[in-house]
Amino acid sequence: MMPLKQAVLGRKGLEKIPGRHPWFFRGDFDRLPMEEQNGALIPVTTPKGSVLGWGLFSPGASLCVRILSWKAERPDLERLFEKRVQEAEKRRRPFLGKGEDAYRWVHGEADGLPGLVVDRYGPVVVVQTLCAGMYRSLDILAKVLAGYPGVDALVLRNEAKYLENEGIPREKKLLYGKLPANIPFPVRAGEIKSLVDPFKGQKTGLYLDVRKAPNLIQPLCPGARVLDAFSYTGNFSIHALHWGASEILALDQSAEALGVAKDNLELNGFRESGNVVLEECNVFDRLKELDERKRSFDLVIMDPPPFAPSRKQLEGARRGYKELAVRSLKMTAEGGSVLFFSCSQAFGREVLLDVLSEAARDVKRECRVMAEFHQPQDHPVSLNFPESDYLKGFLLEVQA
Repeated sequence: MMPLKQAVLGRKGLEKIPGRHPWFFRGDFDRLPMEEQNGALIPVTTPKGSVLGWGLFSPGASLCVRILSWKAERPDLERLFEKRVQEAEKRRRPFLGKGEDAYRWVHGEADGLPGLVVDRYGPVVVVQTLCAGMYRSLDILAKVLAGYPGVDALVLRNEAKYLENEGIPREKKLLYGKLPANIPFPVRAGEIKSLVDPFKGQKTGLYLDVRKAPNLIQPLCPGARVLDAFSYTGNFSIHALHWGASEILALDQSAEALGVAKDNLELNGFRESGNVVLEECNVFDRLKELDERKRSFDLVIMDPPPFAPSRKQLEGARRGYKELAVRSLKMTAEGGSVLFFSCSQAFGREVLLDVLSEAARDVKRECRVMAEFHQPQDHPVSLNFPESDYLKGFLLEVQA
């Protein structure tokens, strides 16, 4: 007789096994051990009882099992976490620049640690647990992470609304150690310094996935008039100034983010002036106004928030991106450039390129893709987990 506390795959779930996708939903199983504790490590089996792997169980969620190991033997969690955190650190080491102290250390499923995000900001490590099993393993994770040289503090930052389905409290707290005396504190982000507060701001404090994207615009910046839409804390704007831009208009709806951007300007030897403007506004409305006033820029940067968190929002997202693309191209001077991003996983590369092509036809301008951006090496993509591939961007040359 088969032991009870197993997740028994049905036909639909068994079809996923060759591809080793780590996510399994309720409909993938013939039977689930609903009597098991939230976050428990459970065996995933065939109908005949053969163990195919071990997963973290979230009985209250539609995505109810995340595979942690594809081996039949039950894994020792501390040893597994030690090994995979070490592998993740080693994986990133060759790609970190000299003095670069802000990066993603663990990128969830792509690093074999489903439901776990770990970002490092110098001496402070910020952790997000996105599933019940990882939250339940916090003590083990903290022990592993705190053992690395230079880690003075661990911060837990769980804020997503869907965590309620996982039975995880929404909270921000110090897990271990001592924080720097002054918060926010500076870290190296690309070619500039940026202030980070591990308890505030988007994501875990900074958008680490685009910190290297400004490298695309470096040769375009000397003397350029730059529009930076959805500027957040000024990553692109300050890089552009660092490389010789003559004019910056940075737009964002968050007064708090713009306050940090102002401090970041000063941290890097710049300040607000007649030619460097940080503006709190509804970005869509302000872009419409700038377009109607026939404003022109040599470089337009569009890095909007995700419009399509899931495939259900794709059509609305397409309209939003299309509007931004049309505005961008209309306001770009002849021979100028547009750098356009999407961080929506459901909104794929080809779809974004199609939207940009439609916008170019609508405004009757000739455009060329001069460069393409993909998430950096500390945000690796697992070919077994296409959901880990989400960030894409295009640098366009715009002619008459």
